[in-house]
Amino acid sequence: MEIQLDGHAAVSHPGPQTELLTATTRTGHTVAALVSAWLGSFTDSADTRAAYARDLREYLTWCTRRELDPLAVRLPEVQMYATELAAATNPRTGRPFAASTRARKLAAISSWYTFLVRAGAIDANPARDAARPRYDRRHSTTASVSEQQAAQMLTSSRDYAHRTLGPQAAALAMMLLIDLGIRVSELCNADLADLGQRDGMRVLTVRMKGGKVRTRPIPAPLEPVLDDYLRTRPSDADTTALLVTRHGRRVNRHQIYRLVQTLAERAGVPTPQRITPHSMRHAFNTIARERGAALEDRRDALGHSSAAITQLYDHVALSVTRDPAHLVAGATHREAPDAGKIRESSP
Repeated sequence: MEIQLDGHAAVSHPGPQTELLTATTRTGHTVAALVSAWLGSFTDSADTRAAYARDLREYLTWCTRRELDPLAVRLPEVQMYATELAAATNPRTGRPFAASTRARKLAAISSWYTFLVRAGAIDANPARDAARPRYDRRHSTTASVSEQQAAQMLTSSRDYAHRTLGPQAAALAMMLLIDLGIRVSELCNADLADLGQRDGMRVLTVRMKGGKVRTRPIPAPLEPVLDDYLRTRPSDADTTALLVTRHGRRVNRHQIYRLVQTLAERAGVPTPQRITPHSMRHAFNTIARERGAALEDRRDALGHSSAAITQLYDHVALSVTRDPAHLVAGATHREAPDAGKIRESSP
C-alpha cells in the first residue's frame, strides 16, 4: 500500500501493514491519513519529508513484526526500538548507524506522536522521554578536499565519459557543487527557468532548505561550461530540468554521488569512497574562507540560518590544519644525526 502526498509516493508500506494503516482512529481518520497529514506539514523541505517518511516506515515495520499497535505503545517499547537501532547496521554502508542518524530517526517518531496528540488520536507521546544518542554536534564525518584537489576534480570532469551524464553535464554539475557550494538536492531540483540575469551578470536562483531562495551569480569561468552544456543538451530532454542525463531525464542524487566519488578517485584524493557531494559544499566554504571571504557572506551563500552553523564548517577544517600536533611533530622529527656519530659517542 502506498500513501500519496502531493502526487509523490511519501511512504510505501508492505502488505502486512495494510490492516494497521486502514484502521480508523478515534478521530475518525485512518492511520494512513494521519501519516499523510503529518508528512504534509513539512512543506519547506522535501528532503526532511522524505527522510522522516523513511524513518516512520521503518518504525511501523518494526511494530508490525512484533505485533505492536504503534498507537498503544508506551515508553519501554520505543526504548526497545532505540536499543535495536544502536545494534543495527546501515544496509547501504554495512556500518552501524551514526549517532546523529539514530537521533534523527527517534526525532521523527517523536514528531509523529506529537502530531497524533495534537490531532486527538492519542493522549500522550510515548517517545518524548526516550533516551536519545549523544554526539558532538561540532564533529562532522564529512570528508573534504583541498583547493588543489577540487581544481583537479573540475579539470577531470571536462573529459570524463560518465555512463549516464554527458561530459558537459558532468562538468557543469561539478562546477555548481564546488564553485557555488550548493546542495546536491538543490542541484538536482534546479530548473532551466532558474537561470536569469541580474546586475549585468548571469545568475541561478537556488531553492534551499527551509523555503529559502538565494540568487547566486554564475562566475565568469562557469559561463563557457554552461553555454557548452546548453548547446549540447538533448533536444528531446525534460523541458523543465536544468541538468539532464544523456537520455534527457532529470539527474538524480545517486548519479551525482557516483560522479563525485569517481572524480575524487581520479584526482588522487585519499579514501575517495568517503567523498560525497556534501564534501564539495565543505570545500566551497574552506576555499572561500582561505581566499578572504567574510563569514557573513559565506553564511548567506550557503543559506545557513546562522553564522554558527557556517562556523561548524570552519571548525572541521581548522581543527585539522591548526592542530598543535603539526608544531610538535616539526620539533620532534628533525633530521636525525649521523648514525655513525651516535655509535662513536656511545660508551
